[in-house]
Amino acid sequence: MNTRVENRFVSGCMVCGSELVVKNGTDKVDCHYCGEPYVTQVTCENGHYVCDNCHSSESIRLITSICRESRERDAALLMQAIRSYESFPVHGPEHHILVPAVILTALRNNGADITEEQIRTAVQRGRTVPGESCGFMGVCGAATGAGIAYSILTGASPYDPETRQAVLKSTAAVLEEIASYSAARCCQRDTWLALKKVSELLEQDLGLKMPVSTIRCRQFSLNKGCIHEKCPLWDPQITVTAGDGKTWSLCPVCLKRIRAERIKKEGKIYLRKTCEDHGTFQTLIWRGYYSFDDWTGGQHVQFTRAPRCPDNCGLCDDHLQKTCCVLLNVTDNCNLGCTFCLANQQNGKKDPSLSEIRESLDNLMVAGKSLVQLSGGEPTTRADLPDIIRAARQAGAKYVQLNTNGVRLGSDPEYVRALADAGLSFVFMQFDGTEDFINVKLRNRPLLEAKKRAIKNCAAFNLGVTLVPTLVRGVNTNNIGDIIRFAVNSSPAVRGVHFQPVSFFGRVPRLPSDDDRFTLDELVHEISLQTGGKINPVNLLPSRCDHPLCGFHGDFVIDSNHELFPLSERGCSEGTGCCDPDSAERNREFVARRWQRPAEETGKETSRSGDLHDMEYFLSRVITHGFTLTAMAFQDAGNIDLARLQHCSFHVYDKGRMMPFCAYYLNNWPGVEGQPCT
Repeated sequence: MNTRVENRFVSGCMVCGSELVVKNGTDKVDCHYCGEPYVTQVTCENGHYVCDNCHSSESIRLITSICRESRERDAALLMQAIRSYESFPVHGPEHHILVPAVILTALRNNGADITEEQIRTAVQRGRTVPGESCGFMGVCGAATGAGIAYSILTGASPYDPETRQAVLKSTAAVLEEIASYSAARCCQRDTWLALKKVSELLEQDLGLKMPVSTIRCRQFSLNKGCIHEKCPLWDPQITVTAGDGKTWSLCPVCLKRIRAERIKKEGKIYLRKTCEDHGTFQTLIWRGYYSFDDWTGGQHVQFTRAPRCPDNCGLCDDHLQKTCCVLLNVTDNCNLGCTFCLANQQNGKKDPSLSEIRESLDNLMVAGKSLVQLSGGEPTTRADLPDIIRAARQAGAKYVQLNTNGVRLGSDPEYVRALADAGLSFVFMQFDGTEDFINVKLRNRPLLEAKKRAIKNCAAFNLGVTLVPTLVRGVNTNNIGDIIRFAVNSSPAVRGVHFQPVSFFGRVPRLPSDDDRFTLDELVHEISLQTGGKINPVNLLPSRCDHPLCGFHGDFVIDSNHELFPLSERGCSEGTGCCDPDSAERNREFVARRWQRPAEETGKETSRSGDLHDMEYFLSRVITHGFTLTAMAFQDAGNIDLARLQHCSFHVYDKGRMMPFCAYYLNNWPGVEGQPCT
């Protein structure tokens, strides 16, 4: 959510607001504003570079003006007053100037003998400290700024041992304080820590008073590296617990944005909301098998204003995540008539032409990075699907995924061959259970043998398959363990299972009660229960790429006895697997690495010891028999939480817009009256 001020952004790239990228080597680039050439490791994703002088020019005037006029004695409040201006960037070298200027100004306002010339000197010296110095030079610019202030106060010189030592000790103490936090840079936090430590040192060493109050952060939405409750500036009122979980949702009847809250009752978590026109609604979102607060990890935040979603306007500054996977519908037609269908697609509609699809692919593609999911309807109803896959590859798709019911893949091996030859990466196949009564109930026909043939045909042409069960209470929620065992025994053809608890949109047989809901924590519980504890809940990590309530992932390797050996564990490997807090790209690479089968030449085990403690065998086994358990809990009109839409990285491309999946498929429940809250 990068805020724009006139023609500049205050976070991310000043030019376009996109993420900054650190390269392994250096490039010679021209500053976007002044045109001067520089050698740098840091540009934005679109290649923009802004030099330190242009980055700080407006802020220097602001710092100088406020410090000259201000009578504020509290250094933290003075810092906050300067940073509150919209033109002052969230991060950047201006903070290296801010620290010494604020220290000297606050001391002056507290009665110390500080001249304007000394403050100007502080600004001039602070300007010489380069941006990104914490990562590239091993010293945070805020600590350097504190040393500058100490140097001016003591009259330190490189040639005076006593004052030089005092300045070095002060800088080292500030740097140690900043470095005590294992976190990406946050210039607000590091500046405050520098001021706080300097306040202690000034009183201890020089007998000078400089108050530094504790301020509360209001910029966390602009900082993807935010450490939330671990930060000394984090406002505990921002962290949402079950009892004070203010958020925004939608009326399930008219889809108007309305206030909502997460409430706790008898250990369960509900989303409660009231529409002035249609009454109060309450929906179960967490059944209480595990701690809600531990699972979410403080990721729920209060909104200061109503988010704009779901206005069908595409991604905007309200959104906090990039696209991990983009879905492109290539048909509305289908060869099944499922009871549950999120898209509620209808046969008989004209398919988009290949040229229209090519145009969409060209528009949505990030060359060399995009993971494209071809969906529908049922994509395999198109004879030209191989041409579409080929077109996606030509447009620059790194991975092409097919979302299919598997019916044609099971009956037409030559068609599967054509898909593989065209460049298909892996298959995302509907698989609701290991008993045909489940298929009859959900898909209106027995399909188990067709699914098995589809897996066999995909394996023949080296296409990895991920099984995708839609979980409906009372139909297949007792079959979860058997689905996992079937998948494991079908390895390496099957690369994992992706569970989707049913959401009530599209073609639904009825509107849900809380008893119909199958919550994410309940799924984790049932996986552990139905596998006899062989899969521990700690091996399933809540999403940190999307919102924690949107899903989980677990990374495993299958040993020679067809047992799952976990590679992920909550609390120690969190953030190193599928998703880290700010990386949709890492998620994308995780998906591709685990869901597609390795090429034949790279898929051979180099050791046959059968012992996963044998590193050679382990590494080769991870490649050949890597396995994932993942889940995605979609939102419907009853349980939609707009905070979750903010974090969505799974988007649908339609007519030039990239839409969060749940916003795209959302439909209202006409005629529903408010459910009484007891």
